[in-house]
Amino acid sequence: MLADLGVLFRRALALLLLADVAYCQTAQPYDPSGFNFVGTIDAMTLNVSDGVLAGGSITVNNIVVTVPKNLIVTLPSINVAWSELFTVDGNNKATPNLPLLGTVSWEATIFGNIVSGQRIAGIVYIIQESTQFLQGFVTKIDYTTGHFWVDTLECLLNDPVGRFGIAYTDNPLWTVDPDSPSIRASTGVPLCIPRNATDSECPLTNRPTDGNGFYLTAFTFPAPDLVEPGGPDPRIMVPIVVGDYITFSGTKIAGDILAVYSLEANLGIYTAPGTQPAYVTCEAANYAIVVADPTLEADETRATAMVSDPTTPIQWYAIDVDPCTGEETQRDLLLAQGSGTAPIGRTVFRLGKVDANPATRQVGFRYTNGVSPGPRGLVAGQFEQPIFVYTFPELIDFGANEPANQFQLMPYIAQGSGPFEYGNFLEPPLPTPTIVGQLDPWPGAIVPGTTSCAPPSSTTATTSSASSTPTGPAGITDVINILSATTRNQKGRSTF
Repeated sequence: MLADLGVLFRRALALLLLADVAYCQTAQPYDPSGFNFVGTIDAMTLNVSDGVLAGGSITVNNIVVTVPKNLIVTLPSINVAWSELFTVDGNNKATPNLPLLGTVSWEATIFGNIVSGQRIAGIVYIIQESTQFLQGFVTKIDYTTGHFWVDTLECLLNDPVGRFGIAYTDNPLWTVDPDSPSIRASTGVPLCIPRNATDSECPLTNRPTDGNGFYLTAFTFPAPDLVEPGGPDPRIMVPIVVGDYITFSGTKIAGDILAVYSLEANLGIYTAPGTQPAYVTCEAANYAIVVADPTLEADETRATAMVSDPTTPIQWYAIDVDPCTGEETQRDLLLAQGSGTAPIGRTVFRLGKVDANPATRQVGFRYTNGVSPGPRGLVAGQFEQPIFVYTFPELIDFGANEPANQFQLMPYIAQGSGPFEYGNFLEPPLPTPTIVGQLDPWPGAIVPGTTSCAPPSSTTATTSSASSTPTGPAGITDVINILSATTRNQKGRSTF
């Protein structure tokens, strides 16, 4: 009996030892591996001593991610240095500058790689309440303040340069896009809120009415040379009025007010065929990263735009940037024609699963008959924006090693993007220019080679801000058709 108990004891002890070994075992490690997640921001830090292009860290749902030096963050309308998201006091203490942080949800989308156990970001997007998507009728407008209401929600246009209405400068990072209109009709025509009852650059007369005095929600502008005095004019913005149905997003600020950075009104406004100015906007753009690896599956590069003139083809292009000078070059991706049937003006671009590398930070859409000066300093006939959706190759076989995100195929990350310019429209230029270089630490196993750049020289801006853009009588700017040009939109200014 005692012998039998001894055997049982030894067997039990052996099982316990085997269990301990099993619990200590792990899956075979590999490095690097990619990650992409969306979550709530718990904390942010800044390496203050590293200057304007300093990195730091971001904690998302208790997961800490390193933000490399030189990383440029994409916000809803602009791109900014990591340091621009902080206020630094006299003791070099950095505090995140996110309105109502701690009382509302601020969220980050991060693409990165795990390298030697460290999560390193390659691409970061930050937004307040990323799922916010509001709709409703405009129920009231106060022309003296520029505030408007949707039911009981009080709103204002977060417009630091006063492009679309009365300037609001308290939260410039969460701005509207003043160069590629984010305050617009469904067809891309720029909209505005009158600064007063007789605003010549946003006149109520630029919104025709029906026989009963109601403002039209669908109409076509005459050609500029056929515009009658005081009649609808495509060279002037169209006012938002009470009763318009809008889709909008914004940043909650003190006073239960929504500072709107994106607004689309359900308005079918078109321009005369083949004339300028004409307008275009982007509904969606997806840039696929393609690699020659049969074990991975690539998505397709595609986009959808809406246009005010569906008779004129639209060129979709990528914007390549010189890593030393910052000079921009437009690289054509695909030419497409707007739909002449409902939804009139929708323009679909599908490259398929082809290699459209190198992937860029910005893309644009341009009419083939050129661009022209638009209202309040806008460049009519084109629309440029950041890529908000990159798709990296995905595994075909489950259980295989998760691939790293291929940031080396994105020159603006791997090589840099030239002299740094603040994303904040109200921030003066740096007294000593500095170049945005390669991400450091690099989010990958092998650090790509870089281009040696000469120190940048100081430059002085020669263009005026949008709020002081000179205009002709009744806010009309003479139309000049520009068939070939390089345009650059920066800090609320547009230059050819």
